[in-house]
Amino acid sequence: MTPASANLPRRYPGLKPFERSQSAVFYGRGEDVQRLSNLIVRERLSVLFAKSGIGKTSLLQAGVAPELERQGFIPIFIRADNTGASLVDTIGNLLEKHRNAGGRDNTGETPGDRQTLWERMKRLEFDLDGLPATPILVFDQFEEVFTLGHSEASRRRFLGELADLANESMPEAIRAALMQQLQAQNPKLTAAIMQWWERQPDLRVVLSIRSDFLHLLDDISPLIPNILRNRYQLQPLDRRQAQAAIEEPARASGLFSSPVFGYHPDAVREIIDFLAGREAKAELEEGDASLNLRKKDEIESFNLQILCQFIEGKIIAENLPAPFEVTPAFYDGHEGLEREIRDFYWKQLRTLPDTYIRRTARKVEDRDHFIHTAQCLIEESLVTPIGRRCSMVDDFLTTTWNVDHDFLDTLVDTRLLRKELRLDDFYYEISHDTLLPAIIESRDERRRQEKADQEKEELQARLVEEANQRAAMEAQLKAIEERQRLARRVALFSLTTLALMFLFGIWFMYNWVASVRKELEQAEFIVSSEAFHAGIEAYENLADKPVKTAVLWYYRGKDLGLEMEKVRRLHALYDTIVLANLIRGDSMFFSDNYAEALSDYREAYDSLLGYSRIIDITRVSPKGDSIWRIQPNLVKSRYSDLYQRRDFALKAIVAQFRLRQRAAEEFAEAGVWGQALRIFREMEALLPRHEEDLEVLKKAIPLDEDPRKYVADEIQKCLSGLHY
Repeated sequence: MTPASANLPRRYPGLKPFERSQSAVFYGRGEDVQRLSNLIVRERLSVLFAKSGIGKTSLLQAGVAPELERQGFIPIFIRADNTGASLVDTIGNLLEKHRNAGGRDNTGETPGDRQTLWERMKRLEFDLDGLPATPILVFDQFEEVFTLGHSEASRRRFLGELADLANESMPEAIRAALMQQLQAQNPKLTAAIMQWWERQPDLRVVLSIRSDFLHLLDDISPLIPNILRNRYQLQPLDRRQAQAAIEEPARASGLFSSPVFGYHPDAVREIIDFLAGREAKAELEEGDASLNLRKKDEIESFNLQILCQFIEGKIIAENLPAPFEVTPAFYDGHEGLEREIRDFYWKQLRTLPDTYIRRTARKVEDRDHFIHTAQCLIEESLVTPIGRRCSMVDDFLTTTWNVDHDFLDTLVDTRLLRKELRLDDFYYEISHDTLLPAIIESRDERRRQEKADQEKEELQARLVEEANQRAAMEAQLKAIEERQRLARRVALFSLTTLALMFLFGIWFMYNWVASVRKELEQAEFIVSSEAFHAGIEAYENLADKPVKTAVLWYYRGKDLGLEMEKVRRLHALYDTIVLANLIRGDSMFFSDNYAEALSDYREAYDSLLGYSRIIDITRVSPKGDSIWRIQPNLVKSRYSDLYQRRDFALKAIVAQFRLRQRAAEEFAEAGVWGQALRIFREMEALLPRHEEDLEVLKKAIPLDEDPRKYVADEIQKCLSGLHY
């Protein structure tokens, strides 16, 4: 790669959304561009929604915007991310200063009056290439109106004025002022001016919002009754769209960092199969084969961009000439693709020190410590215990992890974090949900390693202490032998020497027995903390010494073989029953299979009851003396953790059921039976298995009948509507 080409754009933006200037390499969304553009042109208010990372911003910027401009419209992109000023004032200033804002209509204007968005859009005149054009207000990431730190007054005023634009109604304040002038017979208020005021501004409004915040639009339906009537859901890429998104940018002409290249059909097929297979695997784990057949070809744009950017970067790094053809061997086949997705998080971490040095021109003394600090900051502060993203204010992160703002902004530069301004403070969160699995896997592995290292250090410390004790005892024995030799040489002191040796022997045996008993107590304490691996190792260290085994049997009545067997059985019970159900429940929950997750959590909870009963049985020996027991606070903590997870899973079921119920009933009322049937099928998969959970769902909806009967009846209605 030459120095000149290093500054050229890439064909695949990776984690960043496509920009307006990248429309030439934006492929795979042609049908979505046309359908959404037609909807926007036809309807005054449109809503675009999709999951995070599907590509809403890219679709609007690089796909829809050029299409609308070709039809004589001007998309004006607006973000509600400035919390330092009123929403209406911020948007008004943006409209006044927009590059396509030309003239201004001053008809009936009263200087000094505060203008509403409705009046601004009537007065501003927009042009495109010298010709009048219709503005389109595109509110990207509209959920920021509700999630960022805007004041309630600012939010209420903005939503009210947005409602006037969407509903094509003159603001009441303007109408009241005109009525007062009319009653006062103001000579300046002519019929022509009244007709001008009655005409609605010619514009379109587009709201782009994440699917998990779609309910917020329903909450403002009293202001805008038809807000969800004209909505468009952006789905993941299918195989045909993914193929275009992979192949077309590679062979696009123009100035790019990489030369023109192509993909061998086997490479395209393998990449798409890999991306689709990741979704299919998750669906198979959920156990719904029919749903898998429908969803297995849905491909996340985020993962596709990571892989394509990886391949393009490899071509640039190896300085391959055009026209190069990418084959599976070039990227190491399926293993290479899997490795790139899995290692993306770690690759970004490894680039942090160099990125920080370029950003600040400061040295990084310990690169491993720098990376470890970033890893702990992300995994411990920005991920909840149940595996969700959360945001933290900058002061908390800098104080907790002893880092500066350049450190945090370096994480933003590497696309691991994103930064938002709220209430005059910067908040940081993980840049995308797709990074969560790798981050959680890294966090769990790091915690396991740290725990293992801690246990190893403690064991080594105990071994060193024992070695020191043995060395001291050996030194004492040597001293005794020396005294014995002196006693034989000096007969006068022989009786005194024998007496001293006898007393010392008693003391030695007492201390040695006490040491052996202390080793047993330490092993029992380790097991009581559920450190089963270390506990078994401690018992084995004792069992390998026949003398120690005999002493413990004589003084404590302990059969070390039976004790180790109990520990192994309890360890196996804990790993195979309690943890297995818990891990399976977490995997179901993270894959949005909440009903299965709830069942697994209940099974883990019941298994924990059996585990607790076995603990109570093994805590006292037949002789009545205490053997060992698991610390009650550990079992209590697991009870609490499982109860919370059950509660989270049930709440997720209720929220998802309620959201789908509303959409399904709207489709059913509109006679769109196919869509309604699909959603009711999804609601059927959400139904919990336990009667108690069904009763909670029934009350939360609320329903007057069993949710299973309700869903079954609605499915039958949809089938009847489809003439099945």
